[in-house]
Amino acid sequence: MPESSAPQLVIATPNPDHGAMLAALATEMGLSSLVVDKVEGLLYHTRGSVPSAIILSEALAARVSQLDLIALLKRRSHLTHVPLICLGSGQGERQLAAIESGADLYLKLPVKPSLLKTYLQKLLAKRQAELELRRTIEKLRKVEEAYRDADRVKEDLTHMLVHDLKSPVSSVMGLLDHCVDILAEGGDEYGVVELLTLARGEARHLLNLAANILDVRRMKEGHMPYAPSQLGSLTDLAQQALQDVSGSTRDRHYSALVRPEAETLYVDIGLLRRILANLFANAIKHTRQNGHVDFRAWRADDHFVLSVRDDGEGIPEADQKRIFNAFEQSRHTVHDRFDTGMGLTFCKLAVEKHGGKIWVESKVGRGSTFLFTIPVGVAEQVEETPLLADQ
Repeated sequence: MPESSAPQLVIATPNPDHGAMLAALATEMGLSSLVVDKVEGLLYHTRGSVPSAIILSEALAARVSQLDLIALLKRRSHLTHVPLICLGSGQGERQLAAIESGADLYLKLPVKPSLLKTYLQKLLAKRQAELELRRTIEKLRKVEEAYRDADRVKEDLTHMLVHDLKSPVSSVMGLLDHCVDILAEGGDEYGVVELLTLARGEARHLLNLAANILDVRRMKEGHMPYAPSQLGSLTDLAQQALQDVSGSTRDRHYSALVRPEAETLYVDIGLLRRILANLFANAIKHTRQNGHVDFRAWRADDHFVLSVRDDGEGIPEADQKRIFNAFEQSRHTVHDRFDTGMGLTFCKLAVEKHGGKIWVESKVGRGSTFLFTIPVGVAEQVEETPLLADQ
């Protein structure tokens, strides 16, 4: 029987006078009721229906002393949360036994109807609140499942896009390199080499973007390979990172100053090269032709400090705390190239993987300086340093 057609109050008592009084009380409260005087009738009428409450006479339950009638009713899954009031003449151990079996309330007879009405109203209000809470939790569970499904689709889409991008872009870059080499050997009176070089730079930009997206995902999941080793020359590594940047510094002024004590570091060399390449690329994107890009490194107490400074457009103070979050630093560069900020997100994760921190110092119109630290004892500290909490 569906809940909507079930009696709201089931009254189980062998006493006809008590049954009539309780039925009248239900009517006064605006509840439909059903009075049963046998255990079999009680079990039959509650086998599939869900009443709002049950009032059970202890005298009726005593007719089947070999069964714990209250526990039997409460074991039915659809009755587990239905309020059950037991009416009896006992006290002490009998009251305790009824409550332990699952009764929500034990009232000793005789009981004033007004008192019973008050208790019943409170139990019904409590049940209604619990029902609303369960419905809300179920809705939230469905929302959470939908969110997880959407997030899974997003992750799958990102994975697909990145991997589908890498292969064709790598092929295009290989063909462009080959074309540039052939034309350079045979002469280039029409400037085709320059056009192909620009195309190669844009293809490299796409490839770096795909790599950053993939690696940010890997690092957030803790799957990014990390293999620190001894770096012999930071100056040489910075030059290699600069050559990794699309367009390099062909129309920029580049300078570097690495203090002797900072030349040799214990780091993941590949990750550090990627960090520097991303910071150089960021500096070039946000400076105009003939702008300056300056790299420096030194030791300060128990860590090394590395910095990349430019004299470009600068970053508004309100944006400086958000620029390391993926897709939040979405702005056009001075060259009208759209910047997703994914490279800076990679830098933050990679620096924190080493146990360091990264930040920016900038003023609009006066350029920006990105600084990050590498602990001197990175080999000892990195095992205790978590990758990064979700942003």
